[in-house]
This record gives sequence, structure tokens and C-alpha cells, in this order.
Amino acid sequence: MEMIWKALEYFPEGIWDGIKFLGNINVEYNLEISHKEDVYGAFVFDILLGKIRAMRKMLKTDDLLLALTFDPVIITYHRLGSNGFRRMVNLVRDYVSKDAGVISLFEIDDEAGVRIAAHGLGHNQGLRHHEEPIDLMYVGLLDGSRINKNGFCDECQRKLNV
Repeated sequence: MEMIWKALEYFPEGIWDGIKFLGNINVEYNLEISHKEDVYGAFVFDILLGKIRAMRKMLKTDDLLLALTFDPVIITYHRLGSNGFRRMVNLVRDYVSKDAGVISLFEIDDEAGVRIAAHGLGHNQGLRHHEEPIDLMYVGLLDGSRINKNGFCDECQRKLNV
């Protein structure tokens, strides 16, 4: 939770009033994956997001319900290549919409975790990815590029202050 509170400091005052922590919830893994010679329980993104939305409906809330996990969350899809369709598997670091979201901090340090959380929460506020400037809404936040502005760009700040 400390990462979320630090992420909220990137936003103008008043955007995130009335935040509630619901506590820890045990959710059964969908599958196991091996990574760097270790085996982890993992969530399939679509299934986990469905569970979050079902819980939101059960709680009868119109507010964002955000799940935070240190476990891997994966998404699978097919990509057309020169040899036909290939099945692709990627880690999902953050997905946040107006109603529900998930942030995976799998193998992420605290500093990057705060940025990922702020990035996802920016999506909830209507901010979009961009290539330049390299800031918290940078499309390749974790690709090794150094963040030039440790916050939101001027345009995103204007959108947040409206």
C-alpha cells in the first residue's frame, strides 16, 4: 500500500479523496510459469480482470477497484507473422481503466513500482501513452530509458488540473 500512497503524490490534491483499502484477498492462480529457473503461480489477465469486476459489482461501488499483486500477470494473444500465427505471451505490468485495474509488481523494485502505479492511475484519469517526453506516461516506461521528468508532462498536468 505504501507504493500506492507514494504514487498518489504525483497527482494534484483532491483527485484521489476517499480511498479505501479493502485488505488482502486470496485469489487462486490460473496457471504456473517458470522464470529464471523458478516456478511461480500466475494470473491470466482476462480472468483476473473479470474477477476484479465481479468483486466490484458485488461491493456495489462505482469507484475504481484496483488490485495490486507481486505475482506475475500474463496475457496471451496471437500475432500474424511470415510463417502464420504465433502465440505470444507477455507480462502485464499495469492495466487501469475507469472501473477496474491491476498492477503487477512481479520482480519490480519499489521505485519502479511507484512509477508503474502512478502510470496506471494516470490511465484512470484519462491520460494516454506518449513517446515524448519520457515521463510517467511514456509508453516504454520500463524499457530502460531514463525518465527525463519524474512526473507527468505539462500537457498531462493540465488535463489532471481541469
